[in-house]
Amino acid sequence: MTHQPLSRRNFLASAAGAAAAARGTAHAGAPRPNIILIFADDLDFDEIGWYDAARYPTYEGAGRAGLRVRPGRRYRDPRMLTPHIDSLGRDGVTFSRFYVTSALCTPSRYSVLTGRYASRSPFFCRRYPPGTPGMIQWNTYLEPAETNIARELKKAGYATGIVGKWHLGMGTEDFLVKGLTDDVDPFDPKVTARIRATYEKNLRYIQDNFGFDYAERIYFTNKNWLGIPRKMIPHNLEWITEGALEFIRRNRARPFFLYMPLTVPHGRYSANMLRGDPRFTPAGVLDKAPEVMPPRETIFERLRKAGIDERNAPATWIDDSVGAILKELEELGVGDNTLLVFTSDHASRGKYACYEGARVPFLARWPGGVRPGSQIDSICANIDLAPTFLDLAGAAPPPEMAQDGASFAPMLRRGSAESRWREDLLLEVSYIRAVVTRKWKYIANRPPEAVQRAIQADALEAARTGRLRLVSLDGERNPHPGAAREGVRYGVLRDFPNYFHHDQLYDLENDLFEQHNLACDPSFGGILDEMKDRMRRHSERLPHAFGEFKRS
Repeated sequence: MTHQPLSRRNFLASAAGAAAAARGTAHAGAPRPNIILIFADDLDFDEIGWYDAARYPTYEGAGRAGLRVRPGRRYRDPRMLTPHIDSLGRDGVTFSRFYVTSALCTPSRYSVLTGRYASRSPFFCRRYPPGTPGMIQWNTYLEPAETNIARELKKAGYATGIVGKWHLGMGTEDFLVKGLTDDVDPFDPKVTARIRATYEKNLRYIQDNFGFDYAERIYFTNKNWLGIPRKMIPHNLEWITEGALEFIRRNRARPFFLYMPLTVPHGRYSANMLRGDPRFTPAGVLDKAPEVMPPRETIFERLRKAGIDERNAPATWIDDSVGAILKELEELGVGDNTLLVFTSDHASRGKYACYEGARVPFLARWPGGVRPGSQIDSICANIDLAPTFLDLAGAAPPPEMAQDGASFAPMLRRGSAESRWREDLLLEVSYIRAVVTRKWKYIANRPPEAVQRAIQADALEAARTGRLRLVSLDGERNPHPGAAREGVRYGVLRDFPNYFHHDQLYDLENDLFEQHNLACDPSFGGILDEMKDRMRRHSERLPHAFGEFKRS
């Protein structure tokens, strides 16, 4: 049975009405909540304990379903020791169909902070003007002049803070530490001074331009790209968490918003993530390691006691960070009126594509506003976070922030679905677009001719030599050191055999792992036509041409 799509006008009218009702309720009684958004990096559903991996698009679920899983993708022990993260689901609300509209680090972050599709980015539109065929890199940097959630919440009276991974551009190419080789002494004061000077300069750019009252403990981009010697660039979750706790303490007497994008896991878990020196940071070497979380060695002790493989240690490390924040909120007496959201920028399975790698864990705890143990199955997305947070703050989003997303605050408060919520959602990355409904996923690949020629040339060479294919749908060859084993970037072709198919249709209720393309089956022609119509309606609203769905 098919359903008529809810028109955009009616959808926004319904959402605006619900938002107004929610604001009225908030003004009549409860104070505005503090908001903390913890944003993990590449986190899959099977990397925390709360979700049943067999029911979600994970490597573990694929393995249980009898599919071939690439070596190293599935854990020897699927159990994760994450009691604090699990408590978010038990004491709060679980979203089962939460998506990021672009399954890649930078555009996912862009959409969280702006409430806009990444393809609307002014930086992106200048680099790849609408009507031109080229979109080589799907990077959508945030610019100082753009509206973002921190700036709008600050206008609404909130203290605003950021700690963690920025990865949204630095306004200049000259933001890396210069002249340091891997063999330098990290404890040499001259080395520390050079790193610190670059860090402070970059920090001022974020502090001065994006509406954050507090911006500290920042990784400006991926840790390997900072220009710092290799031995000085481990993940340092304690350092980030210490900054988060400092911000919370400073602002406990007023409403606050904390954006906490983590650097971890950024790939599947490895126990080596915990074996770096916790004194090393992008700001230089600390005098001593932060003491805000249980020592790292205790994680391995807890895992051994539980009989869990040590490779799963990063899950417990992330959990200890969440636990430190929950403890601080309770000790300061602000826990009941704090909305804490835990989610991810995308999954690792299906990264840089429009498969269900765009579907991510999403747990929210708010003792004063969320019904414990509730679950929301509506299709929500990162573009909805900015309107939702502003709604909870009693403020209306500016027009440019409301054109794509809408507030799900009423659902959050009730712990149940909204009857007039969206029926479908557009996903986008590179030359790929998808429309997802509760049951169906339609994916369209529409690379220009030059890209198609590069893809075909690579396919012919791979067939001749017996190697894996390396050129993805952006026309670029996999740049990663492990490309020979990975094949197309992030191994997407090895996980999704129909990756290069022009049109793809999946029944998500019966093919969660998107292995069986129904687009060529005449019996699904009506569904395919309906999904193409949905794609056309979404495409018409966005700046760039996309195949037959929107002409330049």
